[in-house]
Amino acid sequence: MPDEAYLYEKVKPMRVKPISLICPVALFLILGACTQQPGDLSDKVLLAIFAHPDDEATVSPVLARYAGEGVKVYLAVATDGRLGVTDHAKIPAGDSLAGVRAGELACATEKLGINPPIMFGLHDQMKMGEGFGAWNDQVNTLRAKVNELFQSLQPDVVITWGPSGWTSHHDHRIVGAVVTEVFQSKEWDRPAQLYYAALPAGSLPPQSPIPLASVDKKFLPVKISVSQENYSQAKESWLCHKSQYTPEVIDQFHALLVSAQNGTAYFQPLLPVRGEPVSLF
Repeated sequence: MPDEAYLYEKVKPMRVKPISLICPVALFLILGACTQQPGDLSDKVLLAIFAHPDDEATVSPVLARYAGEGVKVYLAVATDGRLGVTDHAKIPAGDSLAGVRAGELACATEKLGINPPIMFGLHDQMKMGEGFGAWNDQVNTLRAKVNELFQSLQPDVVITWGPSGWTSHHDHRIVGAVVTEVFQSKEWDRPAQLYYAALPAGSLPPQSPIPLASVDKKFLPVKISVSQENYSQAKESWLCHKSQYTPEVIDQFHALLVSAQNGTAYFQPLLPVRGEPVSLF
């Protein structure tokens, strides 16, 4: 019969080593899994597509926020703004003004911390001309450019104009409609969402200095928080557009946007969402 000491050696419990003796690599992996941030957005792509250089000012606080969170943010602009003549700048319409506005847009994207602008190069104030021919050529070019951009960037989020175009400008309406058309005709390789930027009804003063369209809140379930720092970056980028605005006008328009949003930017999603999302992703 085996003695008790022999039996003890055979059946004694396994001794667990203190955690300090665990392989450092294994400990790093365990702790890394515990502290991994589920909200990491560094692999996400956001693409905003608008009509004119300076249109991005309406959503620039949101662009600044997501760029600061590591999202790859791109801004595409359909027209070169060559017809945006203003009394204070006194720059004639044409190539010279288009060149100035391209530089202003590059300045704005730098201030926002997003990628350099992508310009399609169409002329602003897209019109039918003699019949529908000239207008259709521009729309076809716009459609092809948008499709090409979707293919190359594969964005997770696209932002553009809704039906009203924010200010009812026909260039805004055309760009928003074409972006929507291409978005919903494409077979996406991964889930993607299209949003229309909008101001909620009742957020503007009765005597607003600029006529802006608004949307009933029931159509704006997506609410994105923006900070004072985001608004400050947005204003700095807006000030780049010297050919279009004086600093006094920018102060006025920026204050109007901040007042209307009150720290929350509203979006209307093309695809249905659940509840009231607080992120575009």
